[in-house]
Amino acid sequence: MSIIVLMCAMWGCAAKPARTSSQDPSATKIQTPGPTAQTAARVERLETKAIALMQSGESEAALHAYNQALALNPETPQKNRIMNGIDQVLAKMPSDLIQTFIEIPDLAVPEPLLQYWLGVILAQETKYAKAGDVLTRFMDRWPDHSRVPEAQAWVAWIRQDRFKKDTIGCLLPLSGKYAIYGQKALKGIHLAIQDLAEAHNRKFNIVVKDTQGDPGIAAACVDELDQANVAGIIGPLLAADEAGARAQELKIPLIALTQKQDFALSGEYLFSNFITPQMQVQTLAAYVFRTLGLEKVAILYPDEPYGRRYMKLFSQAAAEYGAEVVGMQTYDGKSNDFTEPVRKLIKRLSQPSDSSGSVILEFEALFIPDSASRINMILPQLAFHDARGMVLLGTNLWHHPSLLDQTKRYNQNTIITDGYFEFSQKPATVRFTQHFSNLYGESPGLLEAIFYDTTRILISTAMDPLVNSRQDLKEALLEERIFEGATGRTLFNSNGTARKELFLITIKNDRFVELDR
Repeated sequence: MSIIVLMCAMWGCAAKPARTSSQDPSATKIQTPGPTAQTAARVERLETKAIALMQSGESEAALHAYNQALALNPETPQKNRIMNGIDQVLAKMPSDLIQTFIEIPDLAVPEPLLQYWLGVILAQETKYAKAGDVLTRFMDRWPDHSRVPEAQAWVAWIRQDRFKKDTIGCLLPLSGKYAIYGQKALKGIHLAIQDLAEAHNRKFNIVVKDTQGDPGIAAACVDELDQANVAGIIGPLLAADEAGARAQELKIPLIALTQKQDFALSGEYLFSNFITPQMQVQTLAAYVFRTLGLEKVAILYPDEPYGRRYMKLFSQAAAEYGAEVVGMQTYDGKSNDFTEPVRKLIKRLSQPSDSSGSVILEFEALFIPDSASRINMILPQLAFHDARGMVLLGTNLWHHPSLLDQTKRYNQNTIITDGYFEFSQKPATVRFTQHFSNLYGESPGLLEAIFYDTTRILISTAMDPLVNSRQDLKEALLEERIFEGATGRTLFNSNGTARKELFLITIKNDRFVELDR
């Protein structure tokens, strides 16, 4: 890099000097006498001493000597020569020692010069994020300083030459107990790279790091991806907080596949793209209350964290649409006997049977946030208690083949939501499903689809001609661009959280079918 070559040519390159234990920073606080002949002689001796110390590799002691010389006479005739010497010393000094000098109060060496060299040395030490911050602050605080043009050149190099827009990093659990999920994700990523290469007629690169499902390892992998000059990072799939914190420190855009709503709020370079409980509930509520116009619902839910969370979210959504939750009933999440909770719910929210033999329900829809295996036992109980005709609402856990096989007589009027539907007729979904099946000989699921989309989102944004740095990439992702993908439409709001258009699915003729909206 031309700037580094130039600096080395000017000042030379030296190994990190040993700290001189005899040097006391407080010794630099010298009372400034008048510019007498005696003072001039002392300045001369200190300058000579500094040169000798620098030549012997004792840069810290040399800087102390130069500082004492300036403190004795800030306007000494030898000032230009001393400042040149200080430049040479700082060019050889490690960043931690420069930081130590900056923290000394009433230092005679000008702070702007120290801050400039701190940024330069940090860049030479490949601590690019910190270097960019220091040099940017230097230019903001001292805009008229003679070193501003050089600082601008360094910042431009850090932002552009350190940014490979055709290369992204991936954090996946490829070993350990979560390896199966990492392998599924990797299939989606590889397919996205292949499709993008064909579309752009160029090669794209992925740098994959195995997190082993460990948060600490994931954070360490972020540093390795930074050194690989990736444009941005996809992942991790699990335990995203530590990796996210490190990516934010290094100012690398990172899109985590996490359900945590507040993850992206932790930093401006952090994004999240995954199906969340909030998305599912809002999708169901909009269709049931706005499109169908239903006004009264009931909730039957397991008394465990998953069930309680969805119960609260659905209750809030109903209130927002002006609908009424007429009743709720819990059940033991570990039990396989649902007779009593179903009986209580129906007894409390029904009137005597009509001519058809079914009870008259006080609700039009029933929301049950639970797995398909339990739903397969609950739906027959509803029929046994003559509770028929209401709309059945479920989460993506209902989207399982067993719901078709084991509840054929009871799964009518079902509406569920999911982040991916392989039989969708949306063009982007059809293309992905066909390409995936042709390449791997198997059907994809949500994990493969959402990693496929996330890869395309990150690379297609990086390929924008106006995106030439990680900062540009971060800002472009926040522009609320709409991405059409296998998982539907996705955009990131102003805080980096994905807004997704989920699929609505019903059951017809013993098949899952997409609902039109």
